[in-house]
Amino acid sequence: MNTSITEMKGTSTSPGKALQPVRKVLFIIDSIWGVGGAELALLRLVRDLPADGFECQVVTFHSSEAARKLIERFPCPVHHWQLNNIYDWTAWKVAARLYKFVKKEQFDIVHTFFETSDLWAGPIAKAAGAKYLVSSRRDMGILRRKYHRTGYRLLSGIFDQIQTVSDGVRHYTIDADKVDANRTLTIHNGIDASLDASAADANLLRHTLNLEPSIPIITCVANLRRVKGIDVLVRAARIIGPQAKAQIVVAGSLTHTESGRQEFTQEVMTLNQSLPAEHRVRFIGECHEIPAFLRLSNIFVLPSRSEGLSNALLEAMVFSLPCVATSVGGNPEVVVDGETGFLVAPDSPEELAEKLLILLRSPDLRRKMGDKSRERILQHFTTEMMVSNVVDAYHSILKG
Repeated sequence: MNTSITEMKGTSTSPGKALQPVRKVLFIIDSIWGVGGAELALLRLVRDLPADGFECQVVTFHSSEAARKLIERFPCPVHHWQLNNIYDWTAWKVAARLYKFVKKEQFDIVHTFFETSDLWAGPIAKAAGAKYLVSSRRDMGILRRKYHRTGYRLLSGIFDQIQTVSDGVRHYTIDADKVDANRTLTIHNGIDASLDASAADANLLRHTLNLEPSIPIITCVANLRRVKGIDVLVRAARIIGPQAKAQIVVAGSLTHTESGRQEFTQEVMTLNQSLPAEHRVRFIGECHEIPAFLRLSNIFVLPSRSEGLSNALLEAMVFSLPCVATSVGGNPEVVVDGETGFLVAPDSPEELAEKLLILLRSPDLRRKMGDKSRERILQHFTTEMMVSNVVDAYHSILKG
């Protein structure tokens, strides 16, 4: 870990190498709530960037007490400057603060995540003298409104580099935002391949959740949002129930202030209650023992309607789980259909149920696909690979 990163100044001192300047990088991310894939990816990136080459700081506009533990894991300063609305008077104060901060620190790279950081903070940083502006694109535009779409097209030329988490997101970005394909590259998310949980922790969680050890567990890690397709999973459960024994469990937040979220949660709960009790999906809410949860699971399912590249999917594959995922966004770049699991069409409970039933009925196939899943992560989706690719991408623009 680059624990001494805030003490680094001047030039790098790697033995045997010519002195290189330490590059100053500012990451700006809309929010750090402690539960998102982007936040965890940013943590891994900041933690593992070479300390003798990069000096990092982070700015976020939304956070909470619940995110404190995550923020404390960052080996660099994390500044929370609350921004409720870019049109009110506090936005002017935050804008002035950001401008002065960038101008004073003279960052080599400002790297932005999500709409407010891209379209509002990015231009401010560029105007304040940031040498290069990099944008991370992590989804297929699911949170964008009309003014976001307009803004991205108007500002398409301001970014010196755009990093996308999958080829699916890259193609979407080039097409939707009309950006230069030569400045847009794919850098897949990476996961810690040593992620693990003890058998004792898994057994304790099994007891806590009252899960039967003899019945296979189908796991989904996702917050209750329409885009995650949990309603499709509940409909698939209706088909699976009469044909095979299974415990289907969803771990993820059930509430949020996002528009329409509460209505969707109620819709899913009503649908679930209409199933016979023994066939219902279990919702355990936000889970802080995800590694233990994955260790006790037998199958992982991701019924999303849209995905950039799912960290939950990568984590499941690290734990040697066969995965059934929708063929959207970056999912086909991770799951090899018929080898590490199955790909299904979105909004198709029948196809989802069919593939889950195949795995439920064949423990040998589950083990074979699970082994291939972990092998694929180790070969293509580790944190080390992600960080190495980001470093190469940074150097490509720093060299002009």
